[in-house]
Amino acid sequence: MNLQICDLTPEDRPSLLELLRDVAIFEPHEIRVAAELIAETLGGSRDYLIHVAREAGASPASPGRGQVVGYICHGHNPVTDAIYDLYWIAVDPRVQGRGIGGRLIAYAEERARSLNGRGMVIETSNRPAYAAARRLYERCGYRMTAEIADFYKPGDARLFYVKLFAP
Repeated sequence: MNLQICDLTPEDRPSLLELLRDVAIFEPHEIRVAAELIAETLGGSRDYLIHVAREAGASPASPGRGQVVGYICHGHNPVTDAIYDLYWIAVDPRVQGRGIGGRLIAYAEERARSLNGRGMVIETSNRPAYAAARRLYERCGYRMTAEIADFYKPGDARLFYVKLFAP
């Protein structure tokens, strides 16, 4: 797939909200949080960096722009000198397994490095629905460093994955 990754634009908001619903593992309150971060970014906040993956080429709905197939949201953790948090990543279920998630993570890492970032942290759930995401993180060089049992709800632990960038 010919993929283009670029910064979020206001025109992307409806596609991203639809994408979050289509992924079908996010709970309604999680989608509301993701929508808030999208709105804050579009409103000018520099706390979050959101990048959108599109199939290269025009779509009938958006001449000159490809269809949105994924996105990633990350930002500098303000209590650290230079560690970034990966807040959200989502890939359209119709194109999962084609390397889009890995390319989005690599793009976010490169952006963090360009801003003198030392590494990235991902916090996620241990729910079975997130198993593919956890495998993606591990393939991208992240290692699980901590677990908080029953964090989100009973039986749903919070996992921390970390990758420090080479100097």
